[in-house]
Amino acid sequence: MFDLVIRGATVVDPLSGSVGEKDVGIRDGLIAEVAPSIADSGALHTLDASGLILQPGIIDTHLHLAPSPLGQRMAVKAGVTAAIEMAGPVEKVLDDMAVSGCGLTVAVLNAILPGQNVSGANPGVDEINGFLDRSLASGAFGVKLLGGHYPLTPEASRAYLAAAHDRGVYMAWHAGSTAAGSNLRGLEEAIELAEGRAFHLAHLNAYCRGGVLPAARECARAAELLEAHPEIVTESYLSARNGCPLGLDDKGAPRSAIVRMNLKRLGLPETHDGMLSAVHSGELSVIRPVNGILELLSGKAGTAWLQSAPGPVDGSFDHVNPAVSRVFFATEKRPNGEFLVDAVSTDGGAIPRNVIVEYGRSLVDISALTAVEFAAKTSFIPARMLGIAAKGFIAPGADADITIYDPAARRAVHAFSGGRQILASGEVVGSGGTVLCTAEGEEAVRKRGLSAQVLPGGIPALNRSFGKKTA
Repeated sequence: MFDLVIRGATVVDPLSGSVGEKDVGIRDGLIAEVAPSIADSGALHTLDASGLILQPGIIDTHLHLAPSPLGQRMAVKAGVTAAIEMAGPVEKVLDDMAVSGCGLTVAVLNAILPGQNVSGANPGVDEINGFLDRSLASGAFGVKLLGGHYPLTPEASRAYLAAAHDRGVYMAWHAGSTAAGSNLRGLEEAIELAEGRAFHLAHLNAYCRGGVLPAARECARAAELLEAHPEIVTESYLSARNGCPLGLDDKGAPRSAIVRMNLKRLGLPETHDGMLSAVHSGELSVIRPVNGILELLSGKAGTAWLQSAPGPVDGSFDHVNPAVSRVFFATEKRPNGEFLVDAVSTDGGAIPRNVIVEYGRSLVDISALTAVEFAAKTSFIPARMLGIAAKGFIAPGADADITIYDPAARRAVHAFSGGRQILASGEVVGSGGTVLCTAEGEEAVRKRGLSAQVLPGGIPALNRSFGKKTA
């Protein structure tokens, strides 16, 4: 007896490389059978998915949930079933999941913030290790270096990555330091400072915006670097927008170096008044909660919100990511035929640019990706980035993490996490969630009433092959 049979969908399995109309039977949170036809009499419930695409659940390898609990709803509504939360603080993310979770499986990477959770931009090794200890004990899966927004010195950045690597802690790096910005130079510096150690290079497209060389040449240089460093795992996103906190320091300047860089690009002062001007012109939008979702607001309404918002405000600059880098990193392959960039992410969640299905399916429609390749980059390879063997494919024994989307409308319709429906006909119906953590953080997760999946941590040696090569 199956708990659920999903009937008539076009099933895309990146493990085998197969695409075809099939039924999928789910039992006890796992996929139990995939066949051309499964009898209704063998199921407690059925779901007709005729005309829709069924693939393994989308894993967004870079999003942000801490800015608002509504970020979880935004992600699920976009068809995401699991995610890497890329900044924390981990306590805020877990508290929000316990109260208003939507069924996501989440790994939180806790960001080191100079002047906030460490003394400054040049913390010593003992202070760095203390931060790692606190993060893991609080339920974090790993840690993040927000070099673009809140940089450390090159020496501290090197020490931070070395400590995480040597201790087997998963670490992501938004390239940049006090000596190099969030651009191609910062990318080159990060790889040099890593000295061959594995790390997760966050949103590769963010360093190829034409700030140092023409964007196409920056893409070629980034490809050259990644081909020489297969130990690095990566993702890129497809939106033209960025995301940035709009907080000010005690001198009235934006705390985020990314905000300052974009104001300078627009010829505006690096001040609160500069941000107001950017919002009024539409180049910068503020993020506002409304009717259970988060929306982008600019013009007069946006400036009014920025001036009157009751708490910290986040924003998003438009026209930041050129199309050439977005498409290049979504589709480019290494000489051996494997993808150059391991995953398609959003850098979204609480930033309203959750466009994996919307924009990613567009690449399938123009034959820039196949449906199998899209599923591989949004689920199969991301699962391996996290070291989860049971996710990312559609076959008996796999976790029943499933995303079902409408290929014509390019939107998610249904989603399941561990066999539990979290999205039904476009409406979020999930609750709670599962936290991916190390053994050090299991107690912190469970005391909040959340499920914990304990993993070893660290950056795995990534097998990037899929389809017939993997079967």
